[in-house]
Amino acid sequence: MTFLVDLSWFTWITLLSALPLIYWRLTRNFDYWTKRGITGPKPYPSVGTNLYHFFTPMTTVDTQRIRIFGKIYGLFNGNVPVLSVAAPELIQKILVKDFHLFVDRKTRPYEHPVLTKNVFHSRADHWKRLRTIVSPTFTSGKMRKMYPMVRECIAEYLQVLDGYARHGSDVNIKDMHYKLTMNVIARCAFATKTDTYGDPHNPFIRHVKSMTHFPFLKLLLMYTLPVPVKKVLGIKYVGSEESNEFFMRLTHQIVTQRKTDPDAHRKYSDFIQLLVDAEVDRDAGDDQSDDEAMDADEAHHVNEGKEEREVQRKPLATNIANKKLTTDEIKAQGWIFFIAGSETAATTLAYSSYELALNPDIQERLRAEVDGAVDADGEFPYERLTKLPLLDAVIAETLRLYPPVLRIDRKCSQDYKLGESGITLFKGQDVDIPVYAIHHSSDFYENPEQFNPDRFMPHNRHKLTPYTYLPFGAGPRNCVGMRFALLEIKLSLVHIIRRYRFVRSAQTPVPLEFKTVANVCSAKRVVVAIHERS
Repeated sequence: MTFLVDLSWFTWITLLSALPLIYWRLTRNFDYWTKRGITGPKPYPSVGTNLYHFFTPMTTVDTQRIRIFGKIYGLFNGNVPVLSVAAPELIQKILVKDFHLFVDRKTRPYEHPVLTKNVFHSRADHWKRLRTIVSPTFTSGKMRKMYPMVRECIAEYLQVLDGYARHGSDVNIKDMHYKLTMNVIARCAFATKTDTYGDPHNPFIRHVKSMTHFPFLKLLLMYTLPVPVKKVLGIKYVGSEESNEFFMRLTHQIVTQRKTDPDAHRKYSDFIQLLVDAEVDRDAGDDQSDDEAMDADEAHHVNEGKEEREVQRKPLATNIANKKLTTDEIKAQGWIFFIAGSETAATTLAYSSYELALNPDIQERLRAEVDGAVDADGEFPYERLTKLPLLDAVIAETLRLYPPVLRIDRKCSQDYKLGESGITLFKGQDVDIPVYAIHHSSDFYENPEQFNPDRFMPHNRHKLTPYTYLPFGAGPRNCVGMRFALLEIKLSLVHIIRRYRFVRSAQTPVPLEFKTVANVCSAKRVVVAIHERS
């Protein structure tokens, strides 16, 4: 620090004189929303309104904001104004009716040359092309092909749980379910068998954890530092380069082997093979109709009236020159599928286990439904999983209480009047939709903090307000892997609940404590006791 002492008076005066300019640069937009008559939390230099969830979980911050400021309020990402919208009729306009003006997500501060070519991060025509090619890989027919791989992973998992259940042990169920979902995604996406239970130092497992678990300091710097500084320091949203390179090499090896094997499409039915085979399919509408008939009773259709289904059916890209994915694009889809798939399924299974432990009466009702659906071999055929109303309701209510992503966002592509709100969004402006806060609002749900699966039973769904249930988003840019996630979650839960009981113990945290900063619904610990079924 001696260099500070050696600075001349002129240098000191120059530095001090620059402070007001720096402050002005960091705060110059902070009157943006007040000039437009829109309230919101107070912003701070450099961090904007992000400061609040550095030290308080975003789950708490967002639910407080919707109570204090209402369903529309102004935020700042740094000094960039962001509009938060929790009014369902406006959400429908953004995600569905006027989707063509809100196709893209927010601009990310870092673009990986390969990995951000995925269907989640891509933009505009590139996204349309990817979505058109990738969507058919998630039809019910394709999911049936993956069913045996998922079932095999679950069988291995049950053997591990047997050891805990035999002694009625307390289990960090979030960590245990995460090991299962890592195995499932490794098997179904990368045709790779991993032993997450007996070999935690396996390179595959180590690299996955490095990509999905960010230290608090890294998250803090990502939210506070200007983009140029983050680039210089190598602070990125997409994990370590070592881990990225590991998955790109692995995917490249698999793709190269599959493309040189003329029988690969008959030998393999994993996600990478489906992507290698995938191309624009003009007859995909038939598959979509089959899917709608197959899972029409599931709760994720709660937003879908005639208009929503018409938007979903519209071809996203009618004139595509490149009808197959490049190797880099396959790498990117595999990467995002792994990150999103393992985390979403693990947390949903963990929170459903937790709520069933706290609500033994609902657990017994679910067990009775599951017992009535099992076949003579002790299995659950694919078709039956979509026809169990309480199972679907339990998972839907879990996703309401604990949506995987706390906020979803969109970027406006041209000046736009937002319904009857009197607000004009300008080209390039960002919009946040606070999913968690909407799910926990008493304006939309009676006793919103109560675990009540009956809200989502078929005879009650008509009482739900459309566009207030958004665990997978809505509209053409909803979660493309939703059907696979629900398959994995449902198949896992029916086999687990048929064999064990989840029990609240002295170590079970009530209520759960959530982590700060991150835009995911991540509890610090989810502990329950697991017992053999009596």
